Amino acid sequence: MLRMLEVVGTSPLGFSEAVRSAVEEIVGSGHKAHFFQVVEQRGSVREGRIKEYQVVLKVAVESKDQTA
Repeated sequence: MLRMLEVVGTSPLGFSEAVRSAVEEIVGSGHKAHFFQVVEQRGSVREGRIKEYQVVLKVAVESKDQTA
């Protein structure tokens, strides 16, 4: 059974790197990810320049509780 985790990824390089960062963090924490959906893209601007790209993802991971 899969469950959805909602996470935020960030990167100073771009949206793709922000997605990669978020997925790598989920996998690195021991979850087995199957797919993701980008829910939102946004960024921050400081002193007239893009400082950070941000994405909100829903990531499908295997549920550790298989009794459900």
